[in-house]
Amino acid sequence: MTKQAPFKYCVVGNIVKTHTDETGTLRYGTAAFPGGTKVYLCGKYWEPSWGTICVIGRSRRKRYQAVDTPATLIENVRCARAYRPAVLRLMNDWEFAKNWWGDTQDDRRDTEAFVRRWAQEHAPSPTPAAPAPDTPTPLEQEEEK
Repeated sequence: MTKQAPFKYCVVGNIVKTHTDETGTLRYGTAAFPGGTKVYLCGKYWEPSWGTICVIGRSRRKRYQAVDTPATLIENVRCARAYRPAVLRLMNDWEFAKNWWGDTQDDRRDTEAFVRRWAQEHAPSPTPAAPAPDTPTPLEQEEEK
C-alpha cells in the first residue's frame, strides 16, 4: 500500500461575491457555491477557450464537491497547498486524478506557471480614459455650435 502525501500543491481562487447574469439579474455566487467560497482549480484539465474550469469547493449544502464553473466567476487566483482530507480524497479518488498536481517541487513550479497563465487570460480589459475635466464632452460641443 502506498503512503498518501499529506498535501498537494494546488491553485485556489474564490467565487465572486456578486455578478449579473445574461438577463441583468444580480446573482450571489454560483448555483453550487456561495460568493467568497474557496475553490481548488483543476488546472491541468483547463483550456481558456472552454469558458469553464472544474473546481472542488464546499457547496451551498456544506459538502465538498467537484463542479464545472465559469472561469469568469473565479477571482483572487493564487498558489496554495491542499491539506483538507475531504479535498485530497476528491483529488485522489476522482475520475481525473491525474489532472491534479502533486507534492513535488516540479508541481509547485507548474502551479505558479498556471497562475501566471490565468492572470494573462483573465486580465481586466483596459477602460477608456475619461476626458480631462476642462475638455468639453461631445454633447457640450454640439450645444456650443
